[in-house]
Amino acid sequence: MYSFILPDSGEGLHESEIIQWGFKVGETVKEDDILVEIQSDKAVVALPSPVSGTIKTIYAKVGEMAKVGSVIVDIETDQNVEKHEEQETAVVEDNKTGETIKSVEKQNNSSDVDIRLLAIPRVRKYARDKGVDLRLVPATGKRGLVTIEDIENYLNNGTVKEVEPVQQPQVVSEVISEKTEVAAVPKFEPSPSNSTNNTTRVPMTNIRKAIARAMVNSKAISPHVTVLDQVNVEKLVEHRNRMKQIAKDRDIKLTYTAYFIKAVAATLAKFPELNASVDNEKLEIIYKNYINIGVATDTEHGLFVPNIKDANFKSLFKIARELDENTALAHAGKLGRDKQTDGSMTITNVGAIATSGVWATPIINQPEVAILGFGRFEETFIPDENKQPKLVPMLKLSFSFDHRIVDGGTAQRALNTVKEYLAEPDLLLVEG
Repeated sequence: MYSFILPDSGEGLHESEIIQWGFKVGETVKEDDILVEIQSDKAVVALPSPVSGTIKTIYAKVGEMAKVGSVIVDIETDQNVEKHEEQETAVVEDNKTGETIKSVEKQNNSSDVDIRLLAIPRVRKYARDKGVDLRLVPATGKRGLVTIEDIENYLNNGTVKEVEPVQQPQVVSEVISEKTEVAAVPKFEPSPSNSTNNTTRVPMTNIRKAIARAMVNSKAISPHVTVLDQVNVEKLVEHRNRMKQIAKDRDIKLTYTAYFIKAVAATLAKFPELNASVDNEKLEIIYKNYINIGVATDTEHGLFVPNIKDANFKSLFKIARELDENTALAHAGKLGRDKQTDGSMTITNVGAIATSGVWATPIINQPEVAILGFGRFEETFIPDENKQPKLVPMLKLSFSFDHRIVDGGTAQRALNTVKEYLAEPDLLLVEG
C-alpha cells in the first residue's frame, strides 16, 4: 500500500483546497497520471501519481481543505515502492483542532525533503541506477527540479554551475483546470435598519487570502515612496496607430501595455538598482541577471501577476503576443506558477477602466523593489514651442519604490528614462 501525502507546492502554506480528483476509488492509476488538482494560492496545481496501482481510499473530498503532510489517498500497488521513498502511516491528532488525521512518517531519510519532489520519475530512476542521492545534486531545471544533465554533471564534477538555491522543491505540476471556483459576491438585499440580518459573511478564497497577505506584508516590510509624474504620449499614440494594423495582420493584439513593458525593461537595463530584491535575514541586496516584467492582471478569480520573461531581449510584437497569452491564461484560471515567479518589476495599468487620468500609490509586489502604475490617456492643453496651447494626450505615472535600497534621485532618473521612451517610441525601439 502506498500512502500519498499532500506536499507543500512551493507556497509555504499549511493547507490546500482539493479541486478535483482524477480517479475514483477502485479505478487504476498509472505512474505520472494526474492524480489530483489542488488550489495553491494563485494557481491550480496538478499533482501526478508517483506510483501505479488501484485507488483504495480517498481521505480528502473535493472542496475540503487538506493539511500539508497529511495522507490524502491510499494506492494499492503491485510492486514495492523504492526503498528511499518508503513510508509508514500513523494516526495523529492535530494539536490545534483535535481532529484526527492520517499522516506520514518518513523512514531511512535524514532529510525532510521528499525525494519525489526533486525530480520526475524518469530522472529518479536514472539517479537510482547511477547510485546518486538526489538530495545532493544542485538543480537547474524548471521549477527547481533535478535533470539528467544535473546528475551527469554531479557525477563528472561533483557539482554544477552555481545557481540560486531553491527554498522549497516544486511539485511537478501542470495547470489543467478549465475553471477556478471563487466565492460569489452576495447580491445586495435591502432590509430594515432594525433587522438582525444586515450583513452577509462569505469565506475568503485562497486567492483572496494570498492577495491580502501579500499586500499587508509588502507595506510592513518596505518603506514605500511614490513619485507622481506625467508624459506627453502624442508620438506613442501615432506610432501604435501605424503599427496596429500590421500587428493585426499577423494575428497580434498590440496594446499600449506592450509598449509599457518594453519601456520598463529598457529602463531596468540602465538602472540595475531597480532590478533587485532584499534578503531581510542576511541583510543583503540580490541583483538579478534577468529582466522579467510582471503585469498586474485583474480577473474574476482575483489579481494575478504573470510576467514576460527576458523582456529586454524580445520585440514589441513578441511581447504583445505573450502578454495576450498570459492574460487569457489568467482569466481562464490556468496560469501556472512558472509564469508568476522570478519577477524583476511589476507594472499596473488601469487605463482601460479609469474614467480620468488617475494617479495612485501602487503597492510593491514583494520581493521586488519597485512598481509603476499607468493611468488613462487624458487630453490636456500644454504650451507648444511657440507657447501656444496645444491639445495632446497626457499619461499619468505613479512610481512606488522601496526606499531602503532605491534613493529618490535614482528613482526620478529612472522614471525620466521611462518617460523619454514613451515620448519617443522610435528611441525605445532603437535602444530597447
